[in-house]
Amino acid sequence: MRRITKAALGGLATSALIFSATQAAGGAPATTYTYAGALTDLQASGGPFDLATALLRITETADGTTFSIQIAGIDMSAEGQEFGAHLHSGPCVEGNGGMAGPHYNTDLLAGVRPKKAEISPETEVWFELVPNGAGMAVDETTVPFVPVDSDGVMSIVIHAEDTDEETGLAGPRQACFPLLVPQWITDTI
Repeated sequence: MRRITKAALGGLATSALIFSATQAAGGAPATTYTYAGALTDLQASGGPFDLATALLRITETADGTTFSIQIAGIDMSAEGQEFGAHLHSGPCVEGNGGMAGPHYNTDLLAGVRPKKAEISPETEVWFELVPNGAGMAVDETTVPFVPVDSDGVMSIVIHAEDTDEETGLAGPRQACFPLLVPQWITDTI
């Protein structure tokens, strides 16, 4: 069991959760979670996301999960740059990007050995963020699964580079958006 530190709880406290149930296309039930709040800085020297805020919508259906993210307040110097962002399995801790843990990968939970787990946008949650001249970046991704986690404490980590399609790597961790999704907690992990 992971322990949640005061720093991690502070990060969770900065985001707000709004829950709603909706109907997806075709009448299938969908559940939407909306998170809003400030990003946590993971770089000691600062970066383009120091004053940024995020709005994240997660919509679960029987077919999978759609993640929609909007980041505002990005420094104008980052206009046009590509930043990879991913769902990570750990919390946001200011100044310590390593605490966010590895990328969430659904193959690892399905009993696939780590060396054989597929690393792709089909098994992980990937975003490509490109800030515009107003300091805003928006992206949406849909995956064919609903994440599960032992404690529901996760994060969206924004990296310094775009995501490499083969390895899933995207450079140093710049900023983090905390998530607490108790609906994803499962006893089977």
